[in-house]
Amino acid sequence: MSKQTKRTKEKRQGAPSQTGVKVAQFFKKNIYVILMIVCILAIATMITLAVVLNNNNADTVLKPIVSGDVSGNVPPVVKPDDPNDDDVIKPPTKLDFVMADPLDEYTFGQTYSEEHVFNATLNHWHPHEALDFLAKEGSNVKCVFDGTVKEVVKDGYSGTIVTIEHQDGFTTVYKLLDNVTVKAGDKVSKGDVIGKVALVEDEMKDGAHIHLELYKDGKRINPLDYLLSGDK
Repeated sequence: MSKQTKRTKEKRQGAPSQTGVKVAQFFKKNIYVILMIVCILAIATMITLAVVLNNNNADTVLKPIVSGDVSGNVPPVVKPDDPNDDDVIKPPTKLDFVMADPLDEYTFGQTYSEEHVFNATLNHWHPHEALDFLAKEGSNVKCVFDGTVKEVVKDGYSGTIVTIEHQDGFTTVYKLLDNVTVKAGDKVSKGDVIGKVALVEDEMKDGAHIHLELYKDGKRINPLDYLLSGDK
């Protein structure tokens, strides 16, 4: 048998070709490099799939539901009021300024009114922006709240008048007094005796009483709104 015939026969019987041998040798020499590349590609593919899945699920995550809130919306956090914030609505000063009774025993006379009321002494109608306390002549008149005496004056109609300044712009004015024991500049405390009830001739028809006016920042207000109830 000739050599040419032998080669032809080997090819027909499936003898490996030179190309196949070279490919096998390449894989054999570079098997570790190829495995490393395959592993890197697999890891990269897994990371990419994880990122895609997370992005797709981000919009479908359920929001925490607060008890009683079926909408699933969480109520906003409420910031506590800052006492130094000018925009915060503060409670009225009335809660801090509470007056004691100016007398141990009394009954109310004319009450506060911005409308015209009849004055028996003067025999005419006019506003009565004050509160009258009827009491026995000579009864002790007491300071209704801590403060400083601003002035003590006398006039023919109102007898002795004592003006006391208090905290937060409050001022009290006591009229129809006698035997006053304080002077301008004195510090006084709630309950201190400042004078006595006088029976002024011009107020004779109304009986012995004191006339108490209350001001807040220079404006007259109703003393009854700030009077400690039940302190008689």
